[in-house]
Amino acid sequence: MNPRVSIPILLLVVCGFTFLAPQAAFAAGTLSGVQVDNYATVTYEVSTIPQDTVWSDTASFVVDNKINLNVVCLDGGPVEVIPGSNNQILSFRVTNLGNTVQDYSLASFAAGAAVLFGVTDNFDATTNNIFVDGNGNNTYELTDNGSYIDELAPDDSVTVFILSDIPSTQVDDDGSIHDLWVRTAQGGNAGTEGSVIASDDAAASDIAMTVQTVFCDTLGTYGSDADNDGSFSARCVYEVETATLDVNKTSGVVSDPVNGVTNPKAIPGATIRFTIVVSNLGDTESADTIEVVDAIPANTTFVPGSLTLNSGVLTDNVAADDAGDYNLTNAGAITVDVGTVTAGGLATVTFDVTID
Repeated sequence: MNPRVSIPILLLVVCGFTFLAPQAAFAAGTLSGVQVDNYATVTYEVSTIPQDTVWSDTASFVVDNKINLNVVCLDGGPVEVIPGSNNQILSFRVTNLGNTVQDYSLASFAAGAAVLFGVTDNFDATTNNIFVDGNGNNTYELTDNGSYIDELAPDDSVTVFILSDIPSTQVDDDGSIHDLWVRTAQGGNAGTEGSVIASDDAAASDIAMTVQTVFCDTLGTYGSDADNDGSFSARCVYEVETATLDVNKTSGVVSDPVNGVTNPKAIPGATIRFTIVVSNLGDTESADTIEVVDAIPANTTFVPGSLTLNSGVLTDNVAADDAGDYNLTNAGAITVDVGTVTAGGLATVTFDVTID
């Protein structure tokens, strides 16, 4: 009977990884499509004698596509606009937070009933064209074009502009809020807009050597934007800042041929004073180049030398020597160049007539 011999064995297991492409550091991690090969080696001894190294099979997989993005409004507050102005600019920044070069589809939507930066949305700006910053200076220029983002690399950002027209009927403090909705699209074909990636592989089994897609985005501002849908959105706002003029006209009897200035009545020969007050009810903007025109009413006659602006007497028979005239700029009417009335300010024009 052979004696039982105890043979000591020393094992050392070493794991190895191989990346089959050069690696760079990205916030989202390793680029999609990179192949990772993993193997193990086993070294051991028998009775202190080293034996040949044993190699495992190689386990390989490719890194999947993590889709994530961010959109922010760059304006930092309301963009002030004037009624009737065109091509007013909202600015957004779109960042690729994923690990794959992607295209991005862009769309603009009126936000509807909402409040942003203290501004309540109550009208829709019109036209709403989208442009992508072409030279990275974050300023809209006529050379900027393109309605989608082409080949945005991981960690890179680009500025997107919405240009809108403001209806002339809007008044001071009106607001128009706009969402920029950005959807991830297929990249890899520079100069051609890729198709929107409508779904991911989150519910599918992992396939080691196939690049699968996983949505990692969060909920944005636009109504159709949801968690983990490959899209994101943000909003900016226009606020109307304009002069709002109010014009109030009154009349009063100054004197009459019977009573003089004591309780005068509006009888033939009486002098009537018209007072026109122009008020700027706006809170920020001045009203410029204001001109008041008032036709002398029938059955009355203009009193020469009675025209005033803010209590200052104006000549009425020589054009262009001061701010007012009668029957020169406009036939049968007084004309006063009021000039500028600042926000919260007013100007007063007066003139007299006699009743025929």
